[in-house]
Amino acid sequence: MILNTKQNKKKRYIIYTRCSTDDQAQGDFTTLDAQAHHCKNMIDAFGYEMAEFGKRGIINDDGYSGKDLNRPGIQSILKDIHEKKSFDGVIFFRLDRLTRNPRDLYMLIDLFRDKEIDFISVRENLDSSTAIGRVVIGILGLLSAFERELTGERVKASCVARARQGRWVGGALPFGYKLIDDGAPLPNGRQPHKIIIDEDIGPKLKTIWRMASENKSLGDIGTELMRMELPTPNGGMWRKQSIAAMLKNTFYKGIMRYAGEMHRGNHEPLVDDALWERANMMIKGKLPGHKFTKQPREYIHLLNGLVRCGKCGSYYITYFVYGRGRKKFHYYLCSRSHQQMGCDGIKLSAVGFDKAVIDFFKQASNDQEILVNAIGDAILDARHKLDKIEKEVTDIEEKLKIAREASEKLLTLAMEGTISKGPAYKAKMETLDTEILILQEKLSKLEAQKQVAQLSAHSAEFLHSNIRFAIKYLDQAPPEAQKALLQALIKSITIYDDRVELKMYVGQPFEEIICSLPEVAHKDADNTPKNGKTPQKTCGVNASLALGANERPNWLPRMDSNHDT
Repeated sequence: MILNTKQNKKKRYIIYTRCSTDDQAQGDFTTLDAQAHHCKNMIDAFGYEMAEFGKRGIINDDGYSGKDLNRPGIQSILKDIHEKKSFDGVIFFRLDRLTRNPRDLYMLIDLFRDKEIDFISVRENLDSSTAIGRVVIGILGLLSAFERELTGERVKASCVARARQGRWVGGALPFGYKLIDDGAPLPNGRQPHKIIIDEDIGPKLKTIWRMASENKSLGDIGTELMRMELPTPNGGMWRKQSIAAMLKNTFYKGIMRYAGEMHRGNHEPLVDDALWERANMMIKGKLPGHKFTKQPREYIHLLNGLVRCGKCGSYYITYFVYGRGRKKFHYYLCSRSHQQMGCDGIKLSAVGFDKAVIDFFKQASNDQEILVNAIGDAILDARHKLDKIEKEVTDIEEKLKIAREASEKLLTLAMEGTISKGPAYKAKMETLDTEILILQEKLSKLEAQKQVAQLSAHSAEFLHSNIRFAIKYLDQAPPEAQKALLQALIKSITIYDDRVELKMYVGQPFEEIICSLPEVAHKDADNTPKNGKTPQKTCGVNASLALGANERPNWLPRMDSNHDT
């Protein structure tokens, strides 16, 4: 069955419609009224209500192209999402009504997910409030991450080529430099620019390297810059981090650095090589006053909020401890155990457990036995519901046909004079007209319910055909995309001393996935935290379709310990 985890409350939806001049020429389903009509039928079928937003809950962008988001209607929606959140969901007729730009679409999907705004696309049968819909959106998010990565690679290749020519690759110029026009505009209208030293800032900025080479502290350098009335690029106070970053920037000695490559730039250096090297030698020596450590990026716990303790039923929390060298080790831990409230639930290495779950899903995708079967059950369930509604639609259409034929026959007999137009005739016609109206109303509601059922059926089919691809490359996706898809797939993970039980949203509650929890030592023993809170066990998801399987399958690699980057 298809599970819906949201509370059964009456949600407030707005309808978004868009129509450009070109769309109007295409006819079917392109006018604003036609789009709104189909969206309203869908809202009625779901039992939702219109939000008090816009014109009776409808936002129109009439005459605007979908190539970007520079439209008053969509901008008003985005502003409300950020500031007020006057509605719970957005419904539109087709995805291209929302936007024709894939990047904008992925951005909107991410925004709706982050702000907990549901959305429905009528034509594509996509509903983010259902379990299958959320998984489909998770896959779209995963694909968007790869699309952004490919776009980034193309941009990076172009920037590398520019850097190798000594040309600026774009972005904000380093402080102390400015751009000026360089010659006449090009035939395409673009104005070439040249990088020069800002005469008002550059000479004062040399003080940074001069004082650093004399072993002055970063704090002393910042104080001197403020005494010279040289503000930061943002007009604020100088910070040690900013000064250290400028000191290490090779651009100031005429070297362009990009993508790990260094090339001589076409711009004039602010300081000579000897001064730059001498100043940085002092910094690298970590002499008194120079020490500055960059904070590492925080680890993203992929399964946060999903893991529960099999002993006490409490949720697992995330926490970390420091090892030698101030290295962080991240864990999942039962909240009652953490509070020392009588539970001794097992502690899990967050990095290792997250990796093990991803590895499990990758293996499930390869075997085509768990995910595909579960989603197949969901498809069958959705199609069963759809078939049932379609049968009801056929029955109502047949009754409506009979009623209309009877009404037309009665009217024909009256027009031919075969029967009189007396009270009996009028009563019969009123009965038939009432029956026709009731049947038409039932048919309209059933058609809307049919579309709702198609949402699940078609989304499940999309999911069935794309889930293997998404899972296959799940380990290569950014952590945020990994987390979004896993959170959409997994209902709960229960941790016992000897196994892990994993339940999914999609499909019938199929056999629970069991895994054993072998002891695993830290790979880097010298950096292992030595306090008493260090977990002594971690979990590799030793998955098998057979309940109670405790042997380690051959496909599961030995888990490394908690090594963060």
